[in-house]
Amino acid sequence: EEAELASRRKSAFIAAISHELRTPLNAIRGFAEVMRDERFGPIGNAKYADYVRDIHASSELVLSLVNELLDLSKAEAGRMELTFEGVDVADVAAQAVRLVAPLAERAGVELKTQIEKPLPKVVADRRSVMQVLLNLTANAIKYNKRGGEAVVSVHTGEDGSLILSVSDTGAGMSEADVAQALEPFGRAKSAKNGREGTGLGLPLAKALAEANRAEFAIDSTPGQGTQVRVVFPSPLVLAE
Repeated sequence: EEAELASRRKSAFIAAISHELRTPLNAIRGFAEVMRDERFGPIGNAKYADYVRDIHASSELVLSLVNELLDLSKAEAGRMELTFEGVDVADVAAQAVRLVAPLAERAGVELKTQIEKPLPKVVADRRSVMQVLLNLTANAIKYNKRGGEAVVSVHTGEDGSLILSVSDTGAGMSEADVAQALEPFGRAKSAKNGREGTGLGLPLAKALAEANRAEFAIDSTPGQGTQVRVVFPSPLVLAE
C-alpha cells in the first residue's frame, strides 16, 4: 500500500510539473519561431539568428520530453483518455512510416514495410497506436547504423492475433540492456551513441501498448539488432 501510494504521488507530481512547464515552454517556442522567421523584420546579426534557431530546437526537444512524461504518468496511473474503435493498423503503420521517412533518409537507414493484406481491424485507440509506432520506428532508425535496415511489419498470428513488429539491424541489446532501456530515462549501453533522445520512447511505447490491452515484447541480440513486437490478442481482432 505504501508503494502504491508513493507511485500515485509520483505520477501526480509528474503530471502537475508537466502541466506547469508546458505553458512557458510553448511561449518560448512560439517567440523563438517568430524571431527565427524574422516576421517583424531582420535580426541583423547572423550569430543571433543561429542562437534563435538553437533556442527553438531546444524548446521543441524539452517540450517533447514534457509531453512524453505527461503521457507516461497518465498511462502508469491508468488515466489515459483512450477512444476505442476499429483501427486499421496497416493504415496507421503506413502513415507512421511516411512521417519518419525523412529521419531514415538523413540517417542513411533503409526503411521497409512488410504488411499482410488484407488485415482485420483491431479494437484500439488510434492516436496511441500511432504514438507507439512512431516511437518504435524512430528508435529503430536512431539507434541503427548508416547503411542499416529498419522494418515495420504487420501480420496475423496463427492464434488469430494481430502482430505489429519493428525490427532493426542496430547494435542490439543484452537482457540487462533491455531492462535498463525500459526504465524511464534509461538507455542501453549499446545505445549511448551521443544522439538526441529523451530516454522515454521505449517505456512510453510499452505503457501505451499495454493501455491498449496489447502484449509488448522485445527480442534483441548484441551485434545483430532488435525486434519489438506489439501483439493484439484475438479477442481484440475484429471479424472481417
